[in-house]
Order: sequence, then C-alpha cells, then structure tokens
Amino acid sequence: MPNLDEIDRKILDLLQADARQTNAEIAEKVGLTAPSVFERIRKLEQRGVIRGFTVRVDPEALGKTLTAFIRLTVAYDDKHAGGKAALQADPDILECYSVAGEDCFILKTRVDNAGALEALINRIRSRMTVLRSITMIALSAVKEDGQLLASAPAAAEEPVVEAKAGQRTNGAGRGRGG
Repeated sequence: MPNLDEIDRKILDLLQADARQTNAEIAEKVGLTAPSVFERIRKLEQRGVIRGFTVRVDPEALGKTLTAFIRLTVAYDDKHAGGKAALQADPDILECYSVAGEDCFILKTRVDNAGALEALINRIRSRMTVLRSITMIALSAVKEDGQLLASAPAAAEEPVVEAKAGQRTNGAGRGRGG
C-alpha cells in the first residue's frame, strides 16, 4: 500500500465527506495552496488510492426499495467460473464477496420487489450449481455507505456509565476480589 502522510489522509477524509469541495476549500482546511492540493489529489489518483469520483443515488428514487443479502453455498464444478462471472456482471447484485466459512459467497442486492428478488435468485441458480441459499431481507439500514477513515481516529472516550448506589464507575473493582 502506498505511503500516505497525514495531509494525504486529511484530503481523503475531506473528499469522502464531500467530493464536490474545491481544491481551494480543501487547501484552507489542510493548510496548503490549491495547486498543491490539486497535485496531491492527482498523485493519489495515479497511485490508485483514489479510484474515482462518483454520485450516490437514492435507491428509492429508482424504485429499488427492497434490500436483501443472499448467502450462497455453491459447487466447484464446471459451472463455477461462469457462474462467478455472472455474479460479477449482474446489475442487480451491488456487492459480492467470496467468504471463508460455511458459505462461498455473500451478495448484497437492491431490487424493486419480492418478484424481482425471486427472479434474481432464479438467474443465479440457472448460472451456477447452488447447493444452498439463504436470503435475508433488510428491514432498514442502520448504517450504509460509510466512509473509510483515512486519518488517525481520535482517542475513544470511556463510555459513560450511570452508577447505582454504592457502585464505582471508573472500572475499579471489576474482576476478582473487587
């Protein structure tokens, strides 16, 4: 992985929060000139640290209101390579991970409705030998599209714990003999 200094990391955090900021706005926040920021961003792109700039679209505006996760266990047979390529190419599959453990793949999808989800599962089954699939429908997103923290995280604060009568809250007395 390329070496990133603290200014590069701050620039990455700022761009992830709002990629439409001008170089001058970023420069003011990191203490550089706008041309210096432009050059750093260009170098981050050339090194592959920044993969591109994109737009996040509200899925509901496109009628994609159903989010589901599909766990797949598949056979490693003559359909495996083509099936894996089909997973990568299917526009209804947003993310696909090859995983260790009980399953082979975990997929994330956004579709219009249960019928579209069923059609996707049938497409997958027609392209690879699925031994088992488990589909989970998300009720809501608690966190989605999180940004990767590039700069050093701030020191985590000790959680506030309300004390009951006679109880210490600073962690003293936990464990044996406390």
